[in-house]
Amino acid sequence: MAFNKLEEAGMPLRPTRIKVSIRAVYNYKGCEGEGTIVDISTGGLAMEVKQIFVPGDLLRIRFRLEGVSSTEIDTWGIVRSVNGTLLGIKFEEVSNENLEKIDKYVTSLLAQKGLPERESYEG
Repeated sequence: MAFNKLEEAGMPLRPTRIKVSIRAVYNYKGCEGEGTIVDISTGGLAMEVKQIFVPGDLLRIRFRLEGVSSTEIDTWGIVRSVNGTLLGIKFEEVSNENLEKIDKYVTSLLAQKGLPERESYEG
């Protein structure tokens, strides 16, 4: 079953990103830094950082989700895009348990705002 007319027309959809402000700690080649996650989906996240990265860099990222137990999310992501201090990161290695927690968190926020669970890539 198609999610909407875009999908019916053959346009791929991605998990909807939701704006957040979550403190995160990342590790890159043995160096630790802090950033702020500004949006998140089950596919990845966008994070503001002060360090310079390039697409292809692999980061270990740790953060906590409000209201979804107090368990820390510990995952790996690959930098897909860089726009100044904003990184677009695709989850690369995430446990099923952590993916489920992220999904519940994002789904809950989307429901509160009346947004769909999937959006077009132009979104």
